[in-house]
Amino acid sequence: MQVDTDKQQNSPWERLQVLLRKGPAGDALLETDPEILRAILEENDRLFKSMVDAFEGMIYICSADYRIEFLNERMIQHLGHDATGELCYHAFGRRTICPWCINHRIIKGETVSWEVISPRDMRWYYVVNAPIHHVDGSVSKYAMMMDIHERKRNEEELSNHWGLLEERINARTAELTHANEQLRLEIEERKQAENAMRRSEAKYRELVQNANSIIIRFDTQGVIRFFNEFAQQFFGYPEAEILGRTLWETILPTVDSAGRRVTRMIDDFLSHPEQFKTDELENRRRNGERVWVAWTNRPILDANGAIAEFLCVGVDVTERRQNRRQIRSLTYALLKAQENERAKIARDLHDHIAQDLSSLKIRLQTLFGAQMAAREESRHLMEDTIQILQRSISEVRNLAYNLRPPGLDQLGLVRTLFLYCDDFAHNSALKIDFIAAGLDDLVLEEDIQINIYRLIQEALHNVKKHAAAKGVTIRLVASSPHLILRIIDDGKGFDVDHWRANSLQEKRMGLQSMVERVGLLDGTIDIRSRPGKGAGIFITIPIKEQFRGGEAAHSDH
Repeated sequence: MQVDTDKQQNSPWERLQVLLRKGPAGDALLETDPEILRAILEENDRLFKSMVDAFEGMIYICSADYRIEFLNERMIQHLGHDATGELCYHAFGRRTICPWCINHRIIKGETVSWEVISPRDMRWYYVVNAPIHHVDGSVSKYAMMMDIHERKRNEEELSNHWGLLEERINARTAELTHANEQLRLEIEERKQAENAMRRSEAKYRELVQNANSIIIRFDTQGVIRFFNEFAQQFFGYPEAEILGRTLWETILPTVDSAGRRVTRMIDDFLSHPEQFKTDELENRRRNGERVWVAWTNRPILDANGAIAEFLCVGVDVTERRQNRRQIRSLTYALLKAQENERAKIARDLHDHIAQDLSSLKIRLQTLFGAQMAAREESRHLMEDTIQILQRSISEVRNLAYNLRPPGLDQLGLVRTLFLYCDDFAHNSALKIDFIAAGLDDLVLEEDIQINIYRLIQEALHNVKKHAAAKGVTIRLVASSPHLILRIIDDGKGFDVDHWRANSLQEKRMGLQSMVERVGLLDGTIDIRSRPGKGAGIFITIPIKEQFRGGEAAHSDH
């Protein structure tokens, strides 16, 4: 009678755990009412289905004779129908067994993984095949397919990007001879950062291959109900210490590194889980160390269809984020070094070469003015020589101005941009309407000023070279806490989607360099255009407000 009382007190889930851990001989569960057994099996099936549904990849199981025994929802969607019971090679569109099939190896107990392009949809997949041993002694093949096409494409684009960036660096190194050694060292640092990122990606693939993922489950109050072994090792909490406690008491910091209160973010998640299917979140280990985890989140529904719990699968991405910050810092330092060298060469051109040419012009006029005035042929020769020299002086000064506009230091950003637009319009027959607002008393950092100047400079050169436009409108507005830049032309326009897909291959780096500059400033850029409808570039850059106080401000134009 005591045994029966204990059974009544135990839930079906607790009885299933006893059965799984001790076996049928360890518990009288087999004598229980069939309805209770069915409830236990349904609970087990619900939990299994929730974990399978939370997995982003495609799963199928087939027997030794190639019959499909199980398909998850994502694999059914991939095939276009439920192929359970069919021959696996028929389901994948073949009449005969696939030449690359390794069923015989898997059935013998081997686990195999690889990356492959699927002939069905020409996308990259990471595939793992492993044996499943059944109670009756038979063996089936478990196959897991994860879509890694975007990652592969990003790796290819990153490789192309670095190759093109290397060409640009080499070209500019030839011009900036005094910075050659510094640029070489920075390029080497970027290569080391790239290798570090590849090692990080290799560790990430190894993590997926071994199925080492953080898996937790918590209820609608944020109370942790399940914490797998890998999560225990990763966060440093034993199961007995963390179950029953809330997320913000354990693995989440009270305030993240950006100063945001994490409890408010969790409230948003619990209220609107559909908006947080995947996210990267700053977490906290038991020892206080901060780590970044990429989470995949799925709700678990009860019998009435209401959310009872949440299942979250996480991957550690701390090192990957650190590598991205390092590459960004190196690229920013490179641009700053280039601007410093531009300024140095511009000063040398203006202060030495241009001055020497001007002095030479005056001396020639003085030397030959009186002697050649009487001879018509000699006078024309002298005038032609003076004109050539004058053009050389103008070209040297224009080159120095393009390398580093002196007006930024002397006149300020707005006045320098106004003069540049006026000069560009004069030399290109473009009508340029430039207006700045809200910058009178605002002090901008030097890096922001030179990058804003370069963005407008690159945009105008693109319009002149490609747009066949008659006019350009430029608006530069300070609207706390952002600086807003809009550049709109009335030219022939272009297909933005085509440009995004082919800019690297076609080596058209004008707009791409603008995208990179804006990214380094933590800004956003939106490029809009249609063939025959002109083009618009909309840039927003965060700024820290610093005011001049009583100092005189520059005028807007």
